[in-house]
Amino acid sequence: MRKKILIVAKTYPTKSKKYTELVCTAGVDNEGNWYRIYPIPTKTLKEYEGLKKYTWIDAEIKKDKSDSRPESYKINISSVKLLDTVSTDNQWSYRKDTVLKSKVYENLTEIIDLANKDNALSLCLFKPSKFLHVYFETKNTEELTQEEKKAYKNANLNLFEHNSTCEVEFKAMPPLPYSVKLEFEDFDGKKSKMNILDWEISQLYWTLKKTKKSDEEIKEGIKNKLFWMISKRDLFLCLGTMKQMHGWTNNPFTIIGLFYPPKDRGYVSSLF
Repeated sequence: MRKKILIVAKTYPTKSKKYTELVCTAGVDNEGNWYRIYPIPTKTLKEYEGLKKYTWIDAEIKKDKSDSRPESYKINISSVKLLDTVSTDNQWSYRKDTVLKSKVYENLTEIIDLANKDNALSLCLFKPSKFLHVYFETKNTEELTQEEKKAYKNANLNLFEHNSTCEVEFKAMPPLPYSVKLEFEDFDGKKSKMNILDWEISQLYWTLKKTKKSDEEIKEGIKNKLFWMISKRDLFLCLGTMKQMHGWTNNPFTIIGLFYPPKDRGYVSSLF
C-alpha cells in the first residue's frame, strides 16, 4: 500500500555489542496512526542527516512479517517521495494538527501491558505528569574487535536491505561516551528512567563538543536544552519498544523522539 507519513522520531544510530546497530525512524499518517519504517529511506549518513523531522514522505510500504510489532513496516526505497517539511509557524499548530491526532497516553502500566500482553502497540506519544531528573551514564566506548566489526557490518546490511538496486554506504556513527536518560513520573505516580535516543539530543553533544572545553560543560548544555523543553515548552515523549525487548521485559520502551511545541495558549487548529 502507499502511505503518506510525517517523520516524527528519528534516532541516533548506535552500536550495541548485544543488539548490533540500533536505529529507528517513525512517524504518523494523517489520522495519527504510527509507523516504524525499515529500511530508512536513505542510503548514506549524509542523506540520513538530511532527512529532517516533520517532513512528509510518500512511499509504498508493507507489513514487516519478520517483526511482530504492529507498527513495523518495510518501505520500498525506490518509491519514496520527499514532500514538504512542516514549519513551526503559528505556534507549531501545523505540526500539532497531525502529531496530536495520535492518542496521548499518560499511564506507563497501560502502555507496557498493551505492548507485552496484547501486542497492541510499540510506538506511542506519552505525556508525563512530572519530569524529575536528567542522568548521564558512562558507556564502554572501546574500539571494536575485528569480529564485532564484521558482525556490525553484516547487521547493517540486513537492516538497510543491501541489494543490487540499493547500494548501502551507511556507516555506524561515533558512539557518545555516555547515555542520556530522563526520569519522569506518570499520572499514577509510577516512575521510570529511560534512554533518550533522539537524534537532536545526540547531535547536540557533537555541536557542544566543538565549542566547549570540558565534558561537564557539554553535559550542562544538554541538561539546559532538556530543561528548556520541560519548563518553557509542552514536552511530549515519543516512546518506542526495542524489537529484542518487546513483549517480555518489565519496560520495553525507550525515548525515540521529543515533541515540544510551545505551551498551549488557546491552541486553535490551523485547519480552521
